[in-house]
Amino acid sequence: MDIARYARNPRIARVCSDLGITQERGEGIRRMFDEMRLVGLVDPEYHQTSGSVRLTLTALSRLSPEQQAALPRGAEEILAVLRHREHPLGTGELVEATGRSRPWVRAQLEELRASGVVHWEGKSPRDPRATWSLPR
Repeated sequence: MDIARYARNPRIARVCSDLGITQERGEGIRRMFDEMRLVGLVDPEYHQTSGSVRLTLTALSRLSPEQQAALPRGAEEILAVLRHREHPLGTGELVEATGRSRPWVRAQLEELRASGVVHWEGKSPRDPRATWSLPR
């Protein structure tokens, strides 16, 4: 996301900042992207020209209909944990976060990886430091 940020009315922006209504310029843009990703939706479409801004928020899943249909039962629980974390997680962290058994989590992750929904990063199949993440 590379969007130029500037206040269209710097005086109003400064007053809002001084009153604590806003925190910083561009914060809302980042927040829109973060919040949409957090719930598994596609990124907002943000088009900015010198004289206008057009923002389109679409309530469509980041996953294709084929990927959604192929999700194993209960996989949404793992996806929700991965969406809410800012960094990749190990299998043990996912076991702890979901409260599920390691074999169950492992089976879900393998199915999600096979369908391209999650990304695995490790040096070998038994790498204890391997992590799981969502593609950006």
